[in-house]
Amino acid sequence: MRRELQYARRDLHIAEGAKVIAMDIIDGAVPIETYRFPERCLLLFGAEGPGLSDKALELADDVVYISQFGSVRSINAGAAAAVTMHAWITQHAAV
Repeated sequence: MRRELQYARRDLHIAEGAKVIAMDIIDGAVPIETYRFPERCLLLFGAEGPGLSDKALELADDVVYISQFGSVRSINAGAAAAVTMHAWITQHAAV
């Protein structure tokens, strides 16, 4: 139990000051190509199809979507996470 508390405190410290970014394709969302990800952020991904819950979207500081072609309005959560993390890396990593 003591170790769990230490981990919880560490995680809270890491998350402090981070913006919550919801990745979902909804009205008012910003395209990933033009969004500047904050260096410290928590990324939220929903299930393929239904996306994020209303509560998750309400808690988000920003909502960003991954541009897609055709009639598809859904992308696998793992693929969405990979695309999003790559976008973050291109903006923040010294490569």
